[in-house]
Amino acid sequence: MGYIKVLAFLALVALAKGQKNAVSHYYGEHNTSVIRNDDYVDAHRRQYAGNIWFYDFQINQFKEAYLERVNSLEYQKDALLYELVRVDEHLYPITLLSDFSKSCVQKYQPLIPQMSWAKSEVDRCISAASAQANNLISAMSSTNRTLQSHYATAFEREINTCKNKFNVTTSNYTMCVANAVAISNTYTLNNQNQFSNQMQAAKNSADVLVKTEQECTFGIYNTTLSRISEANTRIDGCLNGMDDCTNCKGHYCEETYLWPASHINPNNATMNNPWYGRNVTTGCLMLNIF
Repeated sequence: MGYIKVLAFLALVALAKGQKNAVSHYYGEHNTSVIRNDDYVDAHRRQYAGNIWFYDFQINQFKEAYLERVNSLEYQKDALLYELVRVDEHLYPITLLSDFSKSCVQKYQPLIPQMSWAKSEVDRCISAASAQANNLISAMSSTNRTLQSHYATAFEREINTCKNKFNVTTSNYTMCVANAVAISNTYTLNNQNQFSNQMQAAKNSADVLVKTEQECTFGIYNTTLSRISEANTRIDGCLNGMDDCTNCKGHYCEETYLWPASHINPNNATMNNPWYGRNVTTGCLMLNIF
């Protein structure tokens, strides 16, 4: 009796397995290839969407980093404005000493640039560099849009052509889809190489623009400090009565050289050459030691 039950159970298992194989065979023929092809296409769609996202990410990161470098010169502007405030605070008490001292300050203080001028000039340097941000990313953004357009039009058109031309359950459809993906992958690779070259070119251009901005602000900074030095020298001369001296011409040099006190070493026979890099040797050079 037990033997009969075992045989019956094995027969039932065999029947169930046979039915399962029949069903699997039917759906394998009609649906498996469709599912696999659709998954294959969708997987590449996700990959292509990731390519577009990564382009956007790199472009935004580059632009933010560039603007951060440009706007970092705001600190130099603040330092320059503070220097002008400090000079004004230094000269104001002198005007209170006497009418004579007040006249000396009023006579030469206009040589010192106004804070509004210094601020606007530095802002002009910064704005000029900031305005180039969109130009720097223009080529990369265009390349990104071109790739996105390829995915949305050319790739999808090829997939639809495969569906319309071949039965979706045939191997020809599978090969057609694989070929469409291969074409888009090749296009993507060429596009990525182009994007990489454009990114490097943008970085090089950014370095040049930041350097130009730094030179622009340095020129304003140097001009302001030179004017301050000139005004202080002339005010000191006026307070010492040198304005009334007929032989005082030449006591002020048009050319000034900023020399840090830390660079002066009386025990060293050689120090920095203040004429180094100057194309013209003037008759007078004033050392402004700070």
